[in-house]
Amino acid sequence: MQLISEYPWWFLLFCLATGALFTWLLYGRKPYVFEEGEHPAWRYGLAALRFSSVTLIAVLLLSMLWKRTDTVTEKPLIVFLQDNSNSLQLSFGSFAPDKYHEQAGQLQQLLKEEYDVAVYNFSGTLQPQQGKPDFSGQETNISAAIEEVFEREGARNIGALILASDGIFNQGNSPQYTRNALNVPIYTIALGDTSVQKDLLLQQVRYPELVYLGDDFMLDISVSANNLNGTSTTLEVLDAAGNILLSKNIAVASERFSTQVQVPLTAAKAGMMSFSVRLKAVKGELSLANNQEMVYVEVLDGRKKVLVLFDAPHPDIKAIRAALSQQKSYEVTQADIKTFKADINAYDLVVLHGLPAAGAASGLALLQSLNQRDMPVLWVLTGATQLPVFNNLQRALQISGTAQSGNEVYAVHRPEFAKFILTAETVKQISELPPLLSPFGKYAPSADADILFYQQLGNVKTTQPLVLLQQSGNKKTAVIAGEGLWRWRLHEFAQTKQTAATDELLQKTVQYLTVQTDKRRFRVNAIKNVFRSNEPVQLDAMLYNESYVPVNESDVTVRIQGEQGKAYDYTFDKTGNAYTLNAGILPPGNYQVSAQTTYKGRKETAACAFYVRAVTLESLQTRANHQLLNTLSASSGAVMYDPQDMLKIVEDLRKNENITAVLHETFTTQPLIDEKWLFIIILLLLSIEWFIRKYYGNV
Repeated sequence: MQLISEYPWWFLLFCLATGALFTWLLYGRKPYVFEEGEHPAWRYGLAALRFSSVTLIAVLLLSMLWKRTDTVTEKPLIVFLQDNSNSLQLSFGSFAPDKYHEQAGQLQQLLKEEYDVAVYNFSGTLQPQQGKPDFSGQETNISAAIEEVFEREGARNIGALILASDGIFNQGNSPQYTRNALNVPIYTIALGDTSVQKDLLLQQVRYPELVYLGDDFMLDISVSANNLNGTSTTLEVLDAAGNILLSKNIAVASERFSTQVQVPLTAAKAGMMSFSVRLKAVKGELSLANNQEMVYVEVLDGRKKVLVLFDAPHPDIKAIRAALSQQKSYEVTQADIKTFKADINAYDLVVLHGLPAAGAASGLALLQSLNQRDMPVLWVLTGATQLPVFNNLQRALQISGTAQSGNEVYAVHRPEFAKFILTAETVKQISELPPLLSPFGKYAPSADADILFYQQLGNVKTTQPLVLLQQSGNKKTAVIAGEGLWRWRLHEFAQTKQTAATDELLQKTVQYLTVQTDKRRFRVNAIKNVFRSNEPVQLDAMLYNESYVPVNESDVTVRIQGEQGKAYDYTFDKTGNAYTLNAGILPPGNYQVSAQTTYKGRKETAACAFYVRAVTLESLQTRANHQLLNTLSASSGAVMYDPQDMLKIVEDLRKNENITAVLHETFTTQPLIDEKWLFIIILLLLSIEWFIRKYYGNV
């Protein structure tokens, strides 16, 4: 322990002098305290009490600090990772599950006697273990579980990782290639059965998720069978009404049998088409869950045709085309406005990049004709844009300035934007992207324009729009007031290996512009038509007032009705000026959504539908991969164990000289005046002095 002061140490002499002065003033000028002839010890004792208390008070006024050094011993941390996926429920192996749970509990108790222990369950995600594993996970990602453990516990003294699994993974990379940056030994407990079980399964059903009305498409079905030589089954494909579209007998001709069956279908009606693919069970099968699968195909009534017009080549044009081409619902054409001769009325949306430009004066008549039509237009402003002409061709945004001298601006999301909803991940990602080059000047958006992103100059956030959308009557207009979208996609790919955020912004902007105006005052929709059974169902809702301005003053209730009759009731959460709902995980099947609210005495209702598809990844592979576990342990300097030998891990951990406790020195600094014991001492000294003087009658 150490005392620290910002004053020189000789200032303590002033503290002593102060104590001596107060003591002399009270006791030094008279020969006795209570009565003549009293013992001198009374005067000297009371003087000592007063001197001590005043001196301590003076020392505290120096604002001294008390520095304490403590040594803390950190035990090694042993992380126990338990595979909680459904493949272990299907085939746990010869070691009984109850016996395994008992021994795993004993192992963890033995470890806790000498080490810190953290126990996690994992399947598709990592969760702290609470109670016994139920082996209900619908997918397995071993590499992600190991990496997340290192992220969560990396700051601690990780001694070893114990992985109890069957080695089967169906998500993520192979755990053999997981980066073990901490050089932690990974001991594995080999669960599951390595023998090939009798099983008939739909190995894979490949099909297009999106087709167009009248298109022909194909279901490509892979059928596999293990240890069922000499048996036969029937493959059936049924439509949503239960009509059998295909019934095909399949004879299993080998112990490791596989075959392909192609089923031609036609998109006969717009909307969501569903098909059931199933195999009739064979006696002795390990699992029937992998004998059937639901197929959902969205049928669109025609592609939207998008025309991208430009005056000069620019990498932004390729970025826009690449983003829109990912959606099969768009047919993108690009053309130089100087040579464009096609019929403009054949398109559903026109994207004008860098127009109107000085070099494209011949295209001015075309731009003026667009202004007279109800055709939606997306303007992308560049350094070539002639702003005075741009101002005359549309009313969504007026800019007093010049495009030739631009500002580098970052995007700042406006939460009140209500035309559509971007995911939180997209908003965060776009805010971190490089700046766009935006025309310099004063921006004046129209009163009915809805701003999606503001401009930020350096660290200064402004109210000048970067991206805005506007609807006047049936005319929809969007403006991206800057160039450099190609940098966004490039930077995003470098950071995340994908371009999801930039693409979502462009796709949803184009989707808003091309969709026909919906005049309903109340709407509800699922964020997608098909959810997997292991992901939460999310719904959005919008409520508009008489002026068609979005509001969320009223509560919105919703009922989600399953096809088996079970219903789920919720209340939407309010966000910005809209509504959102996370309905959580729902069982597989078809669902109808009915929402209602009351706004200013008027009852509003809305409806939509969605599907939850069963995830059967765990039933597609049931043979344990102990070779993978052995390789993972050996490469990290550890060993793989059979379940009955798992208690031997404790001995091996004790023998590992690298698994040791770590000593940490911690330094604590706090003001001396905060020490309660000093206050108690001063109070005690003053109290004793006061009590003695009071008791003997001389206060």
